[in-house]
Amino acid sequence: MHKNDLEGFQVDVFGSGEDSKEVQETAHKLGLAINFNPGIDHADESLHGYKVFINPSVSDVVCTTTAEALAMGKIVVCADHPSNEFFKSFPNCLTYRDSKEFVEKVKQAMSTEPLPLTSDEQYILSWEAATDRFISCSGLDDFIGGNGEHLPVVPSCEKGKLSLSMPITNLKQYVEDGLAFTHHLASGIEAARLAFGAIPGSLYPDEEQCRDLGLLPLVKRHVHGW
Repeated sequence: MHKNDLEGFQVDVFGSGEDSKEVQETAHKLGLAINFNPGIDHADESLHGYKVFINPSVSDVVCTTTAEALAMGKIVVCADHPSNEFFKSFPNCLTYRDSKEFVEKVKQAMSTEPLPLTSDEQYILSWEAATDRFISCSGLDDFIGGNGEHLPVVPSCEKGKLSLSMPITNLKQYVEDGLAFTHHLASGIEAARLAFGAIPGSLYPDEEQCRDLGLLPLVKRHVHGW
């Protein structure tokens, strides 16, 4: 509908999702100037030169790639949708409600420079802040004092039933350790990694990826039978 409104505008798409073939065929039929590339890590040097990140998805809730793009100081163009509510407070996030606004926001993004992130914005995008939000939503703040210390727990007796609570010196630290362990455990399971948006087959980097990332090559272990 607005193809001619973005004449000369070219998009580089990165991803290897299950719908990638269908998306490429649709783009070809419509004659869109889109270059399709396999999915790569957001820290790859080839992505550093981009200024604008476009994410039209409305199925991802607090999309990781959008957060990574904002953290890298890029302008993000995404839908005005509840799934993107978290990002709307960032000045580098431009949201659109329809196709006409999409064209307007893309042109605005291409004609302006991204604003530097403030220290508060950098903190909001950190894992530390995400953990604090999780603890707040879970209600654990009710058991943790304002200075981070655990509130006193006392025994209670109700109708002949005695209930004892073991004192916990740092409940918040236990929760953070538990989250870290869960993340570490899930990072080693291919199905869990794919569910969180990881690139298929990227659990163990090949020789080329090791060279690009400056990693030591994987040692092949041989299993011997008796």
